[in-house]
Amino acid sequence: MSPRVLALLVLSLLPAASRADAPAASPSPAAPRIAVEPPSFDFGTIKPGGVVQREFVLRNIGRADLVIEEIVSSCNCTAILEETPQTLKPGARTPMRVRLTAPAEAGKLQKSVLVKSNDPAQRTLEVKIQALVARPRSGS
Repeated sequence: MSPRVLALLVLSLLPAASRADAPAASPSPAAPRIAVEPPSFDFGTIKPGGVVQREFVLRNIGRADLVIEEIVSSCNCTAILEETPQTLKPGARTPMRVRLTAPAEAGKLQKSVLVKSNDPAQRTLEVKIQALVARPRSGS
């Protein structure tokens, strides 16, 4: 066997993490995996200053404990209504209730809730919410 063929054979037997030119290894099959249902929600048309709520379900679809490190919203008009458990066992789920308070101005509203976790494939999960704030009726 030529030295070049031998070198290629040895290189192909090395773990991907030890090869300098190898792409990053994918997450371990035993890693936590975060999912949310639904991934986004449209509240439709709401009144200026109106308040709407929606329940999302956070799930751990992985094989290790999912640690929810932080949940933050993109503005003060979006709030999480209860404390989310810090750890979800594999297969576990928990509700995440989100409240959106519409501004007084009419127009399209797009906001996000960011769920930060120890999922190595997706450290931050974005849940998108939107609504159309109706124009206030004049003369009422």
